[in-house]
Amino acid sequence: MSKNRRAILGVLLFALLAIGIIFLLRSSRSTSERMPGSFVSGSGSEQILYPVDRVIDGDTIDVSIDGKTERIRFIGIDTPETVDDRKKIQCYGPESSARMKALLTGASVSLEQKPDEDRDDYGRLLRYVFLEGRDIGAMLLYEGYARSLCFAFPHPKCSEYDRLERIARDGRRGRWGVCK
Repeated sequence: MSKNRRAILGVLLFALLAIGIIFLLRSSRSTSERMPGSFVSGSGSEQILYPVDRVIDGDTIDVSIDGKTERIRFIGIDTPETVDDRKKIQCYGPESSARMKALLTGASVSLEQKPDEDRDDYGRLLRYVFLEGRDIGAMLLYEGYARSLCFAFPHPKCSEYDRLERIARDGRRGRWGVCK
C-alpha cells in the first residue's frame, strides 16, 4: 500500500474515531443534563386513568373521578398565577397555563396521592399527576414552567423536584430566563 493510501486511511480512521467519541460523549451526558428518569412513574401497578375535564392553570386541573368533578392541585410545584382575582397575572403565568393546556386538554391522567395529606386548605385533592406514566410536575419543573415548593410543603419527591428546578434555573429555562 502506498504512503498516500495509508495516510488517507489513517485520516479516515481518525475521523471515524473522533466522530464516535463525540457521539459517546453526547449520549452519556451527566444525569443533570439529560431528560430525567423521574418523569416516569415508579409504580409498577396498573394505573387508573381519569379524564381531564378542564385545565385551570399551570398547577391545577379538574378531573372526573367516579362521575364527579374533582379539583386537583399538583403536589410540590407552583406556577405563576393567572386566575387568582386577588393577584395580577404573574410573569410566565400565561406560558405555564398554555403548556399545561397543551399537555392535558382532552387527556386522561393517573394520580398518585401524597402519603400524609389528601386535600389542601381549599378542598382540592393533592396529587402527583401522570400522563402516559410521565410525572407532569417534574416535567414542568425541568422545563422551567414551575418552581419547587419543598421549602414550604415537604413531600416524598422533594430532592428530585429541587434538583429539577436547579437544572432549569441554571440553564435559564422558561421562567428562569425571562422573569426577575
